[in-house]
Amino acid sequence: MNRKRYLPVFTNEEGRAFVPTAKRVWDLLLTETVVVHGVSGTEDAVKWFGAALTAAKAQGERIFTELLDAHRTRLQEERERADYAFEARQQAIGRIGLPAVREHRRKRLQQEHDARLAALAEAAASVPDLNAVMMVRVSAEVQPGESVRETQST
Repeated sequence: MNRKRYLPVFTNEEGRAFVPTAKRVWDLLLTETVVVHGVSGTEDAVKWFGAALTAAKAQGERIFTELLDAHRTRLQEERERADYAFEARQQAIGRIGLPAVREHRRKRLQQEHDARLAALAEAAASVPDLNAVMMVRVSAEVQPGESVRETQST
């Protein structure tokens, strides 16, 4: 099962992380029209990515643990369902059909059960992953042809 969570991260030029700002910028990116004014150079992008990754690892630890626990719980529940279904089907096979047919059905059921348990074991090896979906640099610099909005207090 593919579950996704998004963790907005905002870091300033010094590498300090600001969680409320990250959430606000994320909300604005989802609800407002975004205007791209330029693309950053590779060196700057690598530096900013490193700072964001460090902040994401620190801030995302709780989410990572929650995802991992939920994944393990789902796998355990699925194992229990698979075992219950296997037992029920095995009992049903034992009551119906000729002995040779029952034996053939038991072998096929065992193969299906083994394949299901192998798939669950493979799924247990997968863990949550941290990937950058988008990196945006927010700047207060005024671009050519634009004006700064001023707020007046009354």
